[in-house]
Amino acid sequence: MVQELRKLYIGKYHKMITLDIKDLYVNLPKQGIIQSTTNWMDRNKIGADIKKQILQLLKIIIEQNYFQYNNQYFKPEKGITMRSPISGTLAEIYLQLLEEKYIKHWIENQNIVYYKRYVDDIFIIFDIGRINENIIKDNKNSIDEHLEFKITEETNNSINYLDMTIIRSTKGMEISIYRKPTSTNITI
Repeated sequence: MVQELRKLYIGKYHKMITLDIKDLYVNLPKQGIIQSTTNWMDRNKIGADIKKQILQLLKIIIEQNYFQYNNQYFKPEKGITMRSPISGTLAEIYLQLLEEKYIKHWIENQNIVYYKRYVDDIFIIFDIGRINENIIKDNKNSIDEHLEFKITEETNNSINYLDMTIIRSTKGMEISIYRKPTSTNITI
């Protein structure tokens, strides 16, 4: 991503924003996970028998969705547990389907000139002459009633994304390390 950004030119008609999906795992819709997995298997031409077995296992995994807190067990109504080994894969399949349905056309039409997502953090550069941040945010927040996207706009030509500060200048994009105010400067 860093190399891509350094080569990318954005002008005065572009704007950078980030979106963060609030509490992604616990808000993923169970039916949406099943539908997106079915869609993924159809696109990848998974055989009917294997597809049936995978969906049966997936339904069991989703329904056996328990977690422990303060020596008590809970079963949430929606979402998946964050620490399950399969949770990241299920979230990724679901989010890829949403991007295919709701974002791809904006990229193809160059309303969005750059789009990157890492788990639940999204970085977007868009053309302000074609679209604005409110349309992007409203579109994302209307996809699923349980998923909430929080937007952060660039300030003084810079924005923080993951562990980077991305700065646009007349020379192009500059990248520096970003440390959250709560950072302890300890590497494990």
